[in-house]
Amino acid sequence: MNLNKSICIVSPAPPPFGGMAVQAEKLAELLEKEGFNVLRVATNPELPNGMHFFSKLPFVRTIVRQIVFLINLNTVLSQVSSVYFLTGFFNFFFWVTYPALLLMLVKRKKIILSSRGGGARLFFNKYGFLIKPVLKRLYAITVPSGFLKSAFKEELNIETIVVPNIADLKQFKFVRREKYRPRLIVTRSLEEIYDIPTVIRAFYKILKKHPNAHLGVVGGGSLRELLEKQVMDMGIENHVNFYGEVTHKKICSLYNQYDIFINASTVDNLPGSILEAFAAGLPVISTRAGGIPFMVVHGENGLLSDIGDDKTLAENTLQILGHPEKGMALAMKGYVELQKYTWPYIRSVLIPLLARE
Repeated sequence: MNLNKSICIVSPAPPPFGGMAVQAEKLAELLEKEGFNVLRVATNPELPNGMHFFSKLPFVRTIVRQIVFLINLNTVLSQVSSVYFLTGFFNFFFWVTYPALLLMLVKRKKIILSSRGGGARLFFNKYGFLIKPVLKRLYAITVPSGFLKSAFKEELNIETIVVPNIADLKQFKFVRREKYRPRLIVTRSLEEIYDIPTVIRAFYKILKKHPNAHLGVVGGGSLRELLEKQVMDMGIENHVNFYGEVTHKKICSLYNQYDIFINASTVDNLPGSILEAFAAGLPVISTRAGGIPFMVVHGENGLLSDIGDDKTLAENTLQILGHPEKGMALAMKGYVELQKYTWPYIRSVLIPLLARE
């Protein structure tokens, strides 16, 4: 086995179909086509037979799953020289990433940390003194955007390499829309940082102007019951569809059923869902959280508002509904922006990094 062409990709595995899991699947497939022997290790492994009873014990389940993950990782490390580790900066880092990095350093592996998360700056402010010594010892750190690159430099004085998220254009069909129906879609996890309640409030304002409007909410999460109650309390349950978690392939067909993408996240880095909207030809309406302005330029390839501003989110959407030519121009510029996230560009950065001794 050629260890220099063997690489371990460490990331969450679906379900759920989150951003890191999707990116890891795309990357593994593309690297295999480049001749790499790719071994996958899931940070959220299935519990082995005979241990499923631990799944009913929340804290114990986490500990057991962490032990299983480290055992699986240790087994694979003997078969590779390099590890590409997709991680975010939240509690996940200390529970999963930190001990795994220590193990890989002891094993003297070439570690490339693919860092994500719109809350990284706050995390660095709080825990930088703990994580900086370990991060300094890694072979390289990649980030998907200039937003996160600046956070590393300003907070930790660590240089990083920008490797954008991979946008898989083959799975998406760019649909040129000459008219825009009041059909909105949001494809984010139903968690606090994605602020779906603000999306629903904005939609409620749109519904007053367009009584036939419809909102599709794609994703699972802990807030689903509260969001369904919000919709019921507003009396708009016939205009909102909660799809729950869907596969990456199914999301393509869902985008084609809607005409405008809307997002109200309060913390973000470089959301893959916006890239998906670009690929499907949907104009993007979003808050300017975190790294979003690095990819969505207000008035050029999308329309932005402040965090929590449901009024402006609604007004921006109404602009497109009232002026379809504006929506067409935004969608076309979004598709142009998307080319920065295609494999030919990413390959030119990533392959030399992986091949370098």
